[in-house]
Amino acid sequence: MAENIKLIIFDLDGTLIRLPVDYGRLRSEISKILKIKNINSILKSLLNIDEESRARIFDMWSKLEFEALPNMVEISEGIKLYKSFQHVPRCLVTLQGKHVVMKILERTNLHFNHIVTREDSLVRSEQIKFIIKRFKVKPSEVLVIGDRESDKEAAEENGCNFMFVRKR
Repeated sequence: MAENIKLIIFDLDGTLIRLPVDYGRLRSEISKILKIKNINSILKSLLNIDEESRARIFDMWSKLEFEALPNMVEISEGIKLYKSFQHVPRCLVTLQGKHVVMKILERTNLHFNHIVTREDSLVRSEQIKFIIKRFKVKPSEVLVIGDRESDKEAAEENGCNFMFVRKR
């Protein structure tokens, strides 16, 4: 597989770093903004809302990410994979906000040829599709590296190869 890979796409949180965001607090704030009782899925709650509400939620989400930043830790297995794929373009897909991503990359000294954040899309398969189109590669030449089953499903939906980061 490695010899025909022309592009690597990394997930960020859970793959390269762990950012301990208070998602309970985020759900509570989303509930207040959207005036609904329970938020089961943050992403599903955000897909079909007006731009003003989405912007308010993204601002709150970014605030919580910046609060979590001092407690961020690198994931050794993910960093090892990042370093092992220096011979091909590396891209990043993440549901973190673009401002916190820039701070994370500054702190970790990670560099990517292209970055897709939640501001670009909340849907992982769309994030991957954006990168495939931008780099004009065949999906079979792309390796997606992530930590969740949803990352794997998004990669497979696009016809890409996938590798799990082992959690320790």
